[in-house]
This record gives sequence, C-alpha cells and structure tokens, in this order.
Amino acid sequence: MMTNQPSRRLDILITLLGLLGLALFLVFYDRAFPSAAIDLDLPRAEIAQRAETCLQELDYSSQGYQFALSFEENWWASVYLQQTLGIPETNRLIRDERLPIWYWHARWFRPLQKEEFSVSVAPDGEVVAFFHSILEDAPGAGLSQDEARALAEEYLVRDRGWALEDWEPVTASSEERPGGRIDHHFEWKRRDFSVGESELRLAVDVQGDRVGGYGFWLKVPEAFQRHFSEQHNRADFFSNLSATLGFAGLGLAALVAYLGAAWRGILPWHAGIGPALAVAIVSLLAGLNYLPLYKAWYDTTQDYTLFWLQCLLSLAYSAGLSAALVLVLWSGGKRLGKLVWPRQDKILPRSDDRWGTLARSGWRGLMLGGLMAGYVVVFYLVTTHFLGGWTPLDVPYTALYATPLPFLGPLEVGLLPALEEELLFRLVGISLVLWLTRRRWLALLVPGMLWAFAHLSYVRDPFYLRGIELIISAVFLEGLFFLRFDLTTTIVAHFAYNAGLMALPLLRSGEPYFVGSGLFVLATMLAPVVPGMVRGIRRRLRGKEKEIPQSQITPATADDLPGLAALPVEGLDWRALLDDPAAVVSCLRAAGEVVGVAAGRVEAEGVGSALLVYVAPPWRRRYWGSALVDELCTRFQERGVQRVKAAVQAGDRVAVAFWAGRGWRPAVKEFTRSFVPVPRPGWREVVARLWTRLRTAGRS
Repeated sequence: MMTNQPSRRLDILITLLGLLGLALFLVFYDRAFPSAAIDLDLPRAEIAQRAETCLQELDYSSQGYQFALSFEENWWASVYLQQTLGIPETNRLIRDERLPIWYWHARWFRPLQKEEFSVSVAPDGEVVAFFHSILEDAPGAGLSQDEARALAEEYLVRDRGWALEDWEPVTASSEERPGGRIDHHFEWKRRDFSVGESELRLAVDVQGDRVGGYGFWLKVPEAFQRHFSEQHNRADFFSNLSATLGFAGLGLAALVAYLGAAWRGILPWHAGIGPALAVAIVSLLAGLNYLPLYKAWYDTTQDYTLFWLQCLLSLAYSAGLSAALVLVLWSGGKRLGKLVWPRQDKILPRSDDRWGTLARSGWRGLMLGGLMAGYVVVFYLVTTHFLGGWTPLDVPYTALYATPLPFLGPLEVGLLPALEEELLFRLVGISLVLWLTRRRWLALLVPGMLWAFAHLSYVRDPFYLRGIELIISAVFLEGLFFLRFDLTTTIVAHFAYNAGLMALPLLRSGEPYFVGSGLFVLATMLAPVVPGMVRGIRRRLRGKEKEIPQSQITPATADDLPGLAALPVEGLDWRALLDDPAAVVSCLRAAGEVVGVAAGRVEAEGVGSALLVYVAPPWRRRYWGSALVDELCTRFQERGVQRVKAAVQAGDRVAVAFWAGRGWRPAVKEFTRSFVPVPRPGWREVVARLWTRLRTAGRS
C-alpha cells in the first residue's frame, strides 16, 4: 500500500492545480477571450423571423427562395479593436455600443439566378446589414441624387432608428445602369466615435426608387490590413513548414512502423480501427450537421445538384482521410512506443481494472485541460501587460452556433485535433526521438517545437509568439504528462480544452437549446471518468474494495507440481522437466497460486529452446508474459546459452505477434530434399487421377 502513496499525492496535486487553472480561466475569461462578447440569448428561429420581417418592411418577398442562416464575425474589425484597445475594453465597447462584430447572416437565393437577398442580424436581434442583389439591366426609376438621399435618410431614421445629427456624410455616388435605372450609394460616419484610426459607418444603397442595401460596420484602416497581412504571411510560412515537417516526417515514421509491424505480425493491420471509426463517425456527423450552412456560401452560377454532390464527396473524403491518418498513427505509434517502453502501453496502461485505469487517466486529463486553460490566460495577461505582446485568444468555428445540433461542432473540433495531434507529436514524435537519441529533453523539445510552430497561423504579434506559448505547454505540460502517465491523459486534456472553449459561449447563453448543447459537451468530457468512478463507488459501498495480490517470478520447484499440473497446458511432463538438468522452468505466483509459467531446455552447447510461455487469462495484458521470457533468457545466459529459439506453429498469429513484438527475429523457413528417386506419373495416369477427382467431387 505504501507504494501507491506518491502516486496519490501526485494526483491530489494535479487535481488542485487543474482546479486552480480552471478558476483562473473562468475569472479572466472576459479579459482574455473576444468570444466573451458573444451573446446568444435569442434562438435561431427568432433571428430568422426578424430577418424575414426586415424583408417584409421593405416590401420584398422571399417566396420561392432557398434560405440559409449562418453565424459570422467581422474579423478585421474584431482584430483591430483587440490590438488597439485590448480584449477587455473591446468586449465592453461591443456590448455598450452594440458594435456589429458578431452577427447572424440570413440569405435567400435561387440556384442559377443572380437576384438574392441577405440580412445580417446582431445577436440582440437588431438588423445591421441588408442587401438586394439584382441584374445590372433590371428596370427601375431614375431618381436624382438628392431624391435618393432623402429616401435613404428616411429609411435610416424611420426603419433603423438612427439620429442623423450624430452622423456626418462622407461619400455619395450615382451610376446609371444599362436598363435606365440609376443606383445611388451613400455613406455616413459617426461624429463622436474615436478608436484609433477606425470609423463607425452607415451606408445605404438606393436601386432606382427602392432601398436595396444597408450596412452598419466598423471601417478598419487599410494600413493596418496591409501590415497585418505581411505579419500573417510570415506566420503562415513557418506554420506550413512546421506542419509539413511534422506530418511528413513523423507521419512517415509512423507509416513505416505500422507497415513493418503488420508485415512481421506484431500488430494486425486493423489495430487502430476502433479510434479510426470513431473519428470517421464524428467527422461525418459534424459534416452533415454543417450541411444547412453550406447554402450560405453557394455560388449561384454553379449547378445546384453538382454543388451538393461536391459537398457530400468532400465530407466523405475528409472523414476517410482523418480515419486513415488515425489508423496509421495509432498502430505505428504503438509500435514505436514499444521500442522505448517494451513493457508499457503508452496509450493506456494495462491492468486488471481497465475502467478504473481509464477513469484515472481521464480525470488527470480533465485536470490537465484546466491547467492548460489557466496557463493560456496567464500567458496572455503577462505578455500583453508586461512584455508588449499581443495575443488575442480568438475562437474560430463560430458557424457551429447556426447548426441544427450545435454540440457536434465542439465534439469534432475537440476530438479530431486531440487524437491526430497527440498521436503524431506526442506518441510518435516523443517515442521516435527518444528511441533515436535517448535524450528526454530532445524528445520533448523537437516534437513540441514542430507542434507549436504549426499553430502560428493564429493571430499574434509578434507572429512567433504563439509558437513560444505552445512550446512551453508542449514541454512542461503535455509532454511531461505523457512521459509520466499515458497518451489518454493528454488526449482527454486536448479534447477538454478545445471542446470546452467552444462550448462556453453556449453555456453562457440565455437560450435553453444552446445551454443544453453546452451541457452535452461537458457530459462528453466526463464520459471516460464516469464508468470507472461508478464501479469504484459501488465496490466501496458494498465493502468490496479490490486488493491487488502481490506477484513474483521464481524458479519452479517440486512443490509447484500441483499448481503446474492444474494449468490448462498439454504436451509437457512437468515432473520430467523439473528432473531434467538441461531444463529451465520459472513460475509466476500470485496469492500462493501458480498463475503463469515459462519453460525451456538447453538443446545444444550455446543454444536454448523456449518450450512454453503461459499466463492465466486474469493476469494477461499486464506484460507478465514478457517478464517470464526475460526471466527465462536470464537463466539461459547463466548457463552459457548464446542463442534462444522459440517454435511457433504455422498460422498462430498470437504467438507470432508475441515473439516478434519482443524483438525476436523469425527463423528461416526449412526445406527438405529426398534422395530417393520418385517416378513421375505419365500423362494417362494424370488424366485418370483428374477424372477420378472430378467424379468424386460431383457425387459430393
């Protein structure tokens, strides 16, 4: 019992640190994350109705049009405000001034037709944009610019509720269309708005004698966009380089290890089929959930049937590619891990209580996820307040809020990167570098750098700041936890961080459906922990706390004959083996019983033969077979044996995988030759034998 105390103390420390990290994340969430300004209090159905009402007020009809609703961000405006004001002030300004940064985008269109409508609605239900797209030669009136301006101002005051004395006209233009219609464009800027060099603007388009467009947005300086694009291009170069080296180099190593293990029979080709199928299913479900949003980006010049076929094929291709990648990384990573940890499964440790082991790894993963969240917030606060850096913690994939099942987005964005990146950069990367160099610090640093700089495409200034942030995390959090525990811990942590970050706006919403979706994501995070925790609680309530008996391997003696005879092993005379001076027999004992055995014999000078390795079923999958083999080899070496061979029956894949997995090389196949001449049958005898076989087959 004393041997478990350090582990329990460590788990308690991890729990305290994880809860502290989670607390820091929640306390500073509004100061570190721009997504804190997202307000999802109104359901999608009400947003769609308000967009429809906007069309009706302008005397337009959506009858016969396809409809799509998505949730989007004015990205340039968001980034500019964050860099100019900082995230806390940006979030405050978005709420107080109701700035159009996040909005629902409704679209009505007809395939292969230019005319369409779009309405953008703020999360609080206010219309922030409207546009009516029509043909250039469509008929219409030819109002003068003054008449059109009066119409535009009337719309702003009457329909949108703006006080024009707060706005200054900045531009006006008119253009005569081929059909005789005159279109007009007017813009105003807010007089009392001052955030850097940005401007808060209103715009109205008049098509003939009707309002055909309206916009309310933050105009970002072009100089900022050019400077930011330059920085982003540098970041993309190093991000793509790191991703290429990581996926090409480490992925190729995993593929070679996978093919080699499958060829030698160490692992079956379908060893990673379970997680691969899970990834494919989640990817397909999430893709199907996004299908209604695809209409928001449909190009009306494209054939509508071909558009949907292309979407479905893209979903299938993406799901298949992710599944194939996980299959290779899972199997190849397991093989590379065995080269470094031959008696340890680095994905999930083996034990007699798999659910309990999964629960412990899952809980450590959740706490590591909380620790990562707290670290990210602290890194942001330190770099922005003391080091002059700029690290906006943006949340992509906001379109998921417009999907029918919003919880599928966090599950996909949580599960796929967690499996793919942890398998590639932790299991494959650390195992490979550690096997090649035997240097733990290199094994943590090299894959960690590749993983970190592959994420430079996220917005940062300077552009490499994201890489520094993730290198620290990769080495001192995910990397060390992987070495100390297992890959399941880091997979759960990665999943919990990604999925939780996307689910938090759902949980903060006042709309019950969104809140329920967020709770479903939280329940998924707890899924690895619950079964083992429930089993443990039930055992304690029943007073059946499980005790793991001590086990040891020792040489067999005559006292072990009854235990050896009770094992379901045929073809061996245990008494004769124990009396044979050339034989070696070792027993695995637990609770006073023989639960495993390894037997061998010195066949010739310098050559030993392994006759049998057996472990009782309750004790399998805990590397006792490997321990018995090692003990057998040690005792052979004490007798001067230099080479040990093991006979395996043809077609016994389990035995082949066992011996090959421990680095034993298969023997060369044997061939025989007879020196007694065998007469060859003539052609008449061949025909007669063939005819006899055909008649026999016909009767059967």
